[in-house]
Amino acid sequence: MKYVKVLIVLAVLGAYPAVALAHRAPTKHQRTSLVRATDSYLHEQIPGQCLREKISTPDTSWAEVGFAPGPNGHLPVICAKFAADGVILFHFHAGQWHFKGAGSDFRNGNGSCALTKTVPRKVINDFKLC
Repeated sequence: MKYVKVLIVLAVLGAYPAVALAHRAPTKHQRTSLVRATDSYLHEQIPGQCLREKISTPDTSWAEVGFAPGPNGHLPVICAKFAADGVILFHFHAGQWHFKGAGSDFRNGNGSCALTKTVPRKVINDFKLC
């Protein structure tokens, strides 16, 4: 019985990092703010249904915005002129989202991650940026 308890504790502890590194959907307020921040960064108003927003679970002050396929797995026609395969990174500070980076590949020429000086490692891992 003692060993069963130990195994259960180890299983729970082993699963914790996987849960901690699972980004989540934004709240309605966060989504509205991120769409506004994206429009500001791109200097163009993007239809909300074109975007997919994620909030980092390990550090909820970080967000990733990208283009999202519709329910059928394809990008809605209205989104085609805006679409790109990269993501935009934002950091929430002083009451608003601030642009921190954009792209589809954040690796340096030597294979190292170019974001490690500006984005926390746990956020990089959560969003699988490098």
